[in-house]
Amino acid sequence: MRISNSQFDAMVADHWRQRVDRALRKAVSEYGQVSQELRDDFLTLALDGAETANFITEQGVVGYVLGAWYLEPGFEARSRLLTALLASGLPEFRRLHAMNGWLAVAIREPGHPAAADDGLRKAFEMTHAWGTGAANRH
Repeated sequence: MRISNSQFDAMVADHWRQRVDRALRKAVSEYGQVSQELRDDFLTLALDGAETANFITEQGVVGYVLGAWYLEPGFEARSRLLTALLASGLPEFRRLHAMNGWLAVAIREPGHPAAADDGLRKAFEMTHAWGTGAANRH
């Protein structure tokens, strides 16, 4: 039996999607109360958003998906600063940490977008010691 690359990729994507779904059902009680159809629609949007934001690790993808659950898929469009950060070539852990700083404030203070951007800046500065990645090390 031969499996094509596209079939293999589809199997891996489906397995990954199921893992994210299980993790959300376990961690977020409201998520499990939503119909499977709505969860499927949400996961499609959220996983596409994580991919667009160049998150490739499990931690990065799930971090983005959780943000999408609490705010909405495409939440990064609320902030030019966050959009620019996610599109940058910075290491994923720096982008994720800064995004989480933005999310924490955006969820806590939904009417204060400038405060969320400040949360992003503070979180980003905390990872400054790790620099811009291995390509710029001396």
